[in-house]
Amino acid sequence: MTHVRLCYARGNRPVVVFTAPPNMPPGTAQSIIHAAAGTVAGLVLRSAALVHIPSWNFLRMSKLVISLVVLAVLVAGVGGYWWMQRYRGITWAKVNNMIAAKFPNVPQMPVAQLRVWLAAGKRTQPVLLDVRGRLEYEVSHLHHARWISTDESVGKAMAGIPHDQPIVAYCSVGYRSSAYCVRLMKDGFNNVHDLRGSIFAWANAGLPVYRAGKIVHHVHPYDRQWGRLLKRSLWEFAPPQVPTKMGGRP
Repeated sequence: MTHVRLCYARGNRPVVVFTAPPNMPPGTAQSIIHAAAGTVAGLVLRSAALVHIPSWNFLRMSKLVISLVVLAVLVAGVGGYWWMQRYRGITWAKVNNMIAAKFPNVPQMPVAQLRVWLAAGKRTQPVLLDVRGRLEYEVSHLHHARWISTDESVGKAMAGIPHDQPIVAYCSVGYRSSAYCVRLMKDGFNNVHDLRGSIFAWANAGLPVYRAGKIVHHVHPYDRQWGRLLKRSLWEFAPPQVPTKMGGRP
């Protein structure tokens, strides 16, 4: 048996000391196992801040450690299952229903409708607002889209744009852009639409996205969970670094 002895030190805080049985030769595999098990159990006891520890034998200590390990595994398993179910169940139907329920007053424009509108040169063209993060925008965006910092006031971000100007906002899937459409409407803009499915749906349909004025075939997936709604072949988390010419003095 591994013996447990309680000592007091540093302000009467409990210190657990483990000793191997006297008849056990030091350095043997069994003694090492006993010492290792004792160390784990000691950490458990000290973390529990026990004030009084009776003489426990090794079997009881092992049961306590095993129980705590099993409990930790169960908690981790339940948490992992919840996480998987939460993101595994992301579908376009669920996302669009969530957006419609959260922002019922925001008009949603289908991708196909925007494509036809942009192709009609004689019709007044909408201002396209990209309300994603700056890095997402730099990876790719819709042609001539204007990046908007949502941290700025609407008045500052939309300076110079008439309140009756047609506006189509987009983000990754439509949630952030729908929220921004609410802000626009509260500020007096009366011809505002959100792009349903936003840039994910646009790119999934094979429609062009741009970087620095050129068509590219990548879109920032936001993260690995929401990126499930974007074709995997389109994923790109950062634009490629443009090599710079080295010359002259540093």
